[in-house]
Parts: sequence; C-alpha cells; structure tokens
Amino acid sequence: MNRLNASPRITSKDLARDRAFWANLLDLRIRLNLLAPHTGGGYANRRFAIIRNAAWITLYRAVSPYPQIGVFLRCTGLAGEAFFMIADTARQRIQPHLQAVVGSGALLEWGATHHPGMTDIAAIVEAPFPWNAAAASLHIPWLLQVGSAFWVAFGSLTKDLED
Repeated sequence: MNRLNASPRITSKDLARDRAFWANLLDLRIRLNLLAPHTGGGYANRRFAIIRNAAWITLYRAVSPYPQIGVFLRCTGLAGEAFFMIADTARQRIQPHLQAVVGSGALLEWGATHHPGMTDIAAIVEAPFPWNAAAASLHIPWLLQVGSAFWVAFGSLTKDLED
C-alpha cells in the first residue's frame, strides 16, 4: 500500500500550544466545578454530554478558516431532535439569560448548523490574532462561563424528562 506524505494541518508548535490550552481549561473546569466531566473530543474541542450520543455541549476554538471561539449545544438523531424541541420550547425563558452571559460581542445562533444531521444552538465570538497566552487568558474564562451557562440552561431541561 502506498501512503502519501501529507503535510500536517497544524504545526507541532501550534498543536502543543493547543493541547496546553485545553489542559489548562480542563484543569480550571475541575477546580471550579462549572461543567460536568469531559466526555470526549479531539484536540480541537471538548465535549460535555447532556444526553449520551444525542445532545452535548461542545467548547470550540478554531484558528481557520475564521479565528473564533464558541460554545455549542449540539443535537443529533431522534433523541437529539426531541431534546432540541424541548430546548426550543424553553427558548423565550433561556435565550435572554444566555445572551447576557455571552455578551454583546458574541453571536447567539439558535437552530443553525453546518453539520448534516445535527442542530446547534451556538454562541460564537470572533477571536482575531494573535493567539498567544494573553488571548488564552481571555478565551478560557469566556468558554467556561458560557459553557457553564449552557450546562445550567440546557441540563436543567433533562429534569423535566425525569419527572
């Protein structure tokens, strides 16, 4: 079998910086107890499940194609669609609080997605360069604060399912 020598999408230095960023964020998450335990995700994002394989909160950080950070509630499959319908029903109650937490510089999208078979509720902030330690010191608190607000708002909807 022939293998093509493909160049890496991310440099070793940037990969190390990205892994250090997520390690710091997850360490702070543990110390502050803001989100549930981390349940998966590669080096580029972190996932916190609300309903296994159906609805989860993803913390996201991307340099390209547009530098941005974000928090997404991602729903997929029949259970995810049902959960999104419950979330959408609670939208008038949830959205003002989320908008206050994400801030005026963030975009709050409800029901949009770029992934086939998924529905997202997303808070996204443009994060122009440079992506250095100073930027990370701003990204981490925002991601944890917004992730926690998503966890409280959307995680509380599962209590209605348990009753």
